[in-house]
Amino acid sequence: MLGFATFAFTSLLAIVNPVGAVPLYIAMTGTYDEQHRRATLRRAIITALVMLVAFSTLGTLIMRFFGITTQAFQIAGGIIFFGIGWEMLQAQRSRVKPEEEAETIAKEDVGIVPLGMPLLAGPGSITTVITLNAQASTVLEHAAIYIAIVLVLGITWATLAGAPAVTRRMGSTGMNVLTRIMGLIVMVIGAQFVINGVTIVLKSTFG
Repeated sequence: MLGFATFAFTSLLAIVNPVGAVPLYIAMTGTYDEQHRRATLRRAIITALVMLVAFSTLGTLIMRFFGITTQAFQIAGGIIFFGIGWEMLQAQRSRVKPEEEAETIAKEDVGIVPLGMPLLAGPGSITTVITLNAQASTVLEHAAIYIAIVLVLGITWATLAGAPAVTRRMGSTGMNVLTRIMGLIVMVIGAQFVINGVTIVLKSTFG
């Protein structure tokens, strides 16, 4: 139980990477006053929370509906993780397309899109919670996933709320280094997902 809870927390924290979200958050809220910035951050966190909880809860049902096995999702999720981790190693962290960013800046509605999704609750984090939910075998392990979601988004809120201070302290070089470290962790997690999925398939096929 403790091992699964730790794995769930570290996996989600690595893929969300709150520090990696700081540059885009500052860029998109730099002209806001403090009250507007806090309201925007609150909407982003709530959006991400709703999305991740929903996919964690309904993910297994969606897989059953489409006839997707847990092993298939583990392997596919691992490949996605590996790709995201590789991009992070190159310090290419943004999951928001330029046209999405330009459109939402023009509308001045960045809390839900793109900050809430896909920056915080994007393909990587959604894949994470669905894969973890598929791996969980007890009520406590399922509960650990929800706790991990809340803890990671709490850390994200605290990090983005203090974004200006984080930027001043770490600088662009420090943030790039941290992003690369998190990228390596994400790649390793992705590889482990693939190994787990392939191992189960081989055992079921060859005994």
